[in-house]
Amino acid sequence: MKNIPTCLIFVALFFGPMAWSQNQPIVVDSLTGNKAGLKTLLQYKKVTGDHLEVLQIGDSHIQPGGMTEPLAYLLQKEFGDGGYGLAFPFQVAQTNGHGAYQTFSNMSWKTSKVIQENPAMPVGISGYTIHNSSPEATITWEFDSLVSGNEVQWVKIFHASILDSNYHYQLVNDQNETAQRIAALSTPHATVFYFPHPTYVFELRHEQFYEKQKSSTIYGVYVSNGQKGARISSVGVNGATYKHYSQNVLFRNQLETLNPDLVILSLGTNEAFQSNFDDTLFFDEVLNLVQMIQSIESHPVVILSTPPAVSIRKSSGKKGYYAPNPTVPLVRAVILDVAQRLQIPVYDLYSAMGGANSMKNWSQLGMTDKRQIHFSPKGYKILGESMSKAIQPQIPYPIIK
Repeated sequence: MKNIPTCLIFVALFFGPMAWSQNQPIVVDSLTGNKAGLKTLLQYKKVTGDHLEVLQIGDSHIQPGGMTEPLAYLLQKEFGDGGYGLAFPFQVAQTNGHGAYQTFSNMSWKTSKVIQENPAMPVGISGYTIHNSSPEATITWEFDSLVSGNEVQWVKIFHASILDSNYHYQLVNDQNETAQRIAALSTPHATVFYFPHPTYVFELRHEQFYEKQKSSTIYGVYVSNGQKGARISSVGVNGATYKHYSQNVLFRNQLETLNPDLVILSLGTNEAFQSNFDDTLFFDEVLNLVQMIQSIESHPVVILSTPPAVSIRKSSGKKGYYAPNPTVPLVRAVILDVAQRLQIPVYDLYSAMGGANSMKNWSQLGMTDKRQIHFSPKGYKILGESMSKAIQPQIPYPIIK
């Protein structure tokens, strides 16, 4: 157990679970539960130098990518930078995406998502699917060249079967170099490409070899720089719940091909807004997703995260105001219970940010939206740093400073 400085004990006693310094919240690092599996995994990767594959799965808190960035920074500093990971073309799907890259297309694409009851298309690893019928449609990725490790040399496209009606693909970078299609690593449902030189910009094009090829359906795109090290991806879908992911067979099957070593589940906010929330049913939904992930071939370590202490709108006469969502503590209790029963670690984000009434404080600092459900980019960065600091003690020393 860490030795806690006397000054920090005083702050905790005087101000409660959340303190404030220079108009910024001081977040308590909170990783509890059985951490033995996580510690063993990180120790093994540190000793062997093997690649570390990490995936954070969540909802609208995770979709923009900002909450995952601090963890990526920590793990890539400690284990080496293996590149970016999942890079779905969010802008092409007309939704918010990651700040590390931008995507563009010369045409509009149809979109399906995992939260839809009956999506028009199957939904896979990214939680979103895009579809276009024109062989002339293109998509361009532009990664931030100022960020180390963002260069791309390997690309894997998850798509509908090329043995059916799906087009083939071609990738060309901004130097007009065509990526090599690696047949030995590709399948009818996923194509792997290799660029002879690292690039930050590339364009996806279509090739129609047979008359029956009529369209392009893309489930996900995964990129790497070809180096060993850590790759930390995030899959977030606005409105997503545990049930949305656990019932999706294609998501599970494509997740297995990533061979993740560590999966972090950051869900629960949307369940807290269900009018008929049932803690027994929710327990089963959390359990189902955890066990589904644990069943894949790589048998990843799973970390659960409790949801943030979001607010709900209430009315008093003609006035409306925001108060702590009373269902969030119930959601939190179930997640902690599942973690305890399965003997897996849990990051208690709810407590880390200050507990029941903390969202109001974050809002007063300008770190939430008006509804006190989502955070500002700075707020997400602080929460992400808290999670990474909570995981850091599980990394074997010496830690690179």
